[in-house]
Amino acid sequence: MSSTSCMRVVLVSAVLAFGVPGLAAAQAELPQGEAAWTLEGAHREATPTREHVSLGGLWQWQPAGEALDTVPTDGWGYLRVPTPWPSGRDSRRRGENFLPNPAWSADQLRDVTAAWYQVTVPIPAEWEGRRIALSAEFLNSFATVYVDGRKVGDMQFPAGELDLTAVCRPGGQHVVSMLVLAVPLRAVMLAFNDTDAAREVAGTVARRGLCGDVCLVAAPRGARVGPMRVETSVREGRITFDTMLHDVDPAGAYRL
Repeated sequence: MSSTSCMRVVLVSAVLAFGVPGLAAAQAELPQGEAAWTLEGAHREATPTREHVSLGGLWQWQPAGEALDTVPTDGWGYLRVPTPWPSGRDSRRRGENFLPNPAWSADQLRDVTAAWYQVTVPIPAEWEGRRIALSAEFLNSFATVYVDGRKVGDMQFPAGELDLTAVCRPGGQHVVSMLVLAVPLRAVMLAFNDTDAAREVAGTVARRGLCGDVCLVAAPRGARVGPMRVETSVREGRITFDTMLHDVDPAGAYRL
C-alpha cells in the first residue's frame, strides 16, 4: 500500500468516528453587500508567461457527514478562505468570515473533523496552452479535490499543488470542491509508516481547514522545478535547495 493510500484509510476512519450525519438542506443567504468569490474581484499577479489568481474570499462550506465520496448538492453555508473552521462557542456566530446555514446547531459544528468547500471558478481564455494548477499555501491536514464532481487528486499538510490542466477548459467555468480533513499532526506522520498506530492517535487540531491562500496558477507546460525548500546555515556557511523536477526528458540535458 502506498503512503497516499495509508493516509486515506486513517483519515476516513477519523471522520466516521466524529463526523456530522444528516445535515439539513437549507441554504445560508448572503447579506446585502456581501458576495461569494468572483474572478472579477480576485487579486491577480501576472508576468508574460505566468499568472496567479487568488481564490481568497467567501466559499460555500459545510461540515461533512458520512458520505465522503460524493460532493453535496445543498445544505451550504459560507466560510471565507483563508479562515480556520469555527469551533466552540463561536461556531454559531455570524460574521464577515462565517455565515452558517440556519439549520445547523452548535452541536453539529463543535466536533467537526471534516468539511466540504466549494467555489465556482471561470478559467481565463488566455490560459489556452498553459498548465493550470490549484495551489494551497497552508492546509490542515488533508484534502481531496473534485472538479465538476469528479475526483482529481489529493493534497497533504502543510501545503500542496494539484495539476488541473486535464479537467479545466480555458474560457469555461468549473466547480471546484474540496473535502478537507483535520487530524493531529502525529497521526499524519504515523500514517506513512503504520496505519494501525496512526488510527489510534487521539487529539485536536487548533487551526483546521484552508488556513493559507488558495490560488489558481497558470504556467508554461513542460519541464519545471518545484516545490522548493531553501535551508540556510550561518554557522556552516551553507545554503541547501531541496526541490523536485517535473516533466523532464530523461534523455535531455538541462541547466539549473
